[in-house]
Amino acid sequence: MTQFLAIDDVGLLAALKSKHDLTEADATRCVAASHETQLPIERSLLEFGLIEEEELYREIALQLDVPFATSVVPEADLAKRLNLQREFLKSAELVPLRFEKSLLTVACANPRARDALASLAFRHKAELRVTLVAPSILTAAIETLDWPPSDDAAAGVSDLDVEKLSALANGGPVIRLVNDIIAHAANEGASDIHFEESETEFALRFRIDGVLRNGGVIPQASRAAAVSRLKIMGGLNISERRRPQDGRAQVSVRGRVIDLRISTLPSQYGESIVVRILDRTRVKLDWTQLGYDADMVGRLRSMLRQPNGLFLVAGPTGSGKTTTLYTALTDINDGSRKIVSVEDPIEYALKGIVQVPVDNAIEMTFARALRAILRQDPDVVMVGEIRDAETAEIAVRAALIGRMVLSTIHTNDSPSAISRLIDLGVPHYLLSATLRGVLSQRLVATKCKDCKGMGCDNCAGSGHAGRTVLAELLEMSPALATAVSEARPLAELRQCAETNGFISMARRASDPVFRRAIAENHLSEVIGSVGLDA
Repeated sequence: MTQFLAIDDVGLLAALKSKHDLTEADATRCVAASHETQLPIERSLLEFGLIEEEELYREIALQLDVPFATSVVPEADLAKRLNLQREFLKSAELVPLRFEKSLLTVACANPRARDALASLAFRHKAELRVTLVAPSILTAAIETLDWPPSDDAAAGVSDLDVEKLSALANGGPVIRLVNDIIAHAANEGASDIHFEESETEFALRFRIDGVLRNGGVIPQASRAAAVSRLKIMGGLNISERRRPQDGRAQVSVRGRVIDLRISTLPSQYGESIVVRILDRTRVKLDWTQLGYDADMVGRLRSMLRQPNGLFLVAGPTGSGKTTTLYTALTDINDGSRKIVSVEDPIEYALKGIVQVPVDNAIEMTFARALRAILRQDPDVVMVGEIRDAETAEIAVRAALIGRMVLSTIHTNDSPSAISRLIDLGVPHYLLSATLRGVLSQRLVATKCKDCKGMGCDNCAGSGHAGRTVLAELLEMSPALATAVSEARPLAELRQCAETNGFISMARRASDPVFRRAIAENHLSEVIGSVGLDA
């Protein structure tokens, strides 16, 4: 008789509490995490390291009344004969084992695979017999199938290696280790976790307030398993060690959902892995919370509420440009205008705003997405970054035909953004007609409130905790617009702007009130690093 799986979460948790020492508090925590992350309850149990993988799936098999196996050996050519692709088997979490007469025996690691199994039975006019296996066993089984030759052999990664790594990465100890590292980093307010392999150790570093801090080392015995665990979390290929990979994951830390961006890079002694932490609960999309004073907020709001034009946020990587753009969109999102963004990647979901991700794999570039967005009747368009001539041209022309366009650009200060757009091929006369303003910013450290800059446990002895913004706002006055249209050099544009009220970051940083609000020694380093004259 055909078997279609459908797990009962309540029954599973009750069995785990009565037979496997799962506490009521842990069960409640897993249910809340699954609700927030949309992960099935069994994955939350594993993510929290509350039960071993084999133990959990053995109990699930009992609940489903199906056989459980700790190893399976599929017929090597069966998947090919059934025309089942590797991608389908991985996403459906199943693998065919044997097909005798009309009976198809399948190993499955998804206790919710009712639809996939029903489709398989219908497609091949077969009765199904299902054996439940743990995810690591299924992954290893799929890798042993007779697929077309790949680069894995050249990389020195055997099927046995993959099987062992999968088993280790899905074990309770390494799950707890990686989860604890991520939870600690998130609670410390880190923006990134750096996992760095060297000849002698696997080191951890956390980027907090823009500065890397030592986070200790991961034991050598857990090195390979930790790397594989991070790759599995990000949906990456654990057998690929020679090429960079990028993935994303979502975890629950103390009841709050955190998005992760996982990037791997081959290095001399293994792989360097950086995990970007996107904790939306810590991001305050409010001008005052970011450190902007009332005068600049008023000028920004006046500029952003214009019916059309181009508004840019300038600064180097890590200066908070995207957060500032999100704050601007949130501030003007009153429901009266359609707002569409194109981003690479989408960092935070904004209610009431259509957000489009860049995907170079299908040639969905900034320019291509922007063209499509303009056919969606938008009032406001946010472009994650102007990085090429095509995107710059489309953005400027969109502003010219009645849209308000917001974007970022990599320049040291606000006047330089004008030169950068001209270098990208934007005509002077179009730029002078469409540019409304440029906000350039840096993030500078603030003194620790507990020790007043002397260094304490709260700030890890650094003397500073948290950051505030140092910014300059260039508004396109009639005089400056004329100078731009006449193709005046950058020095004259800067002088014209200052004559019409522009205050540079260097001048703003020298203000006594601002200096009293932040750690002065760190501010001096920031000013020097960007070539500002304090």
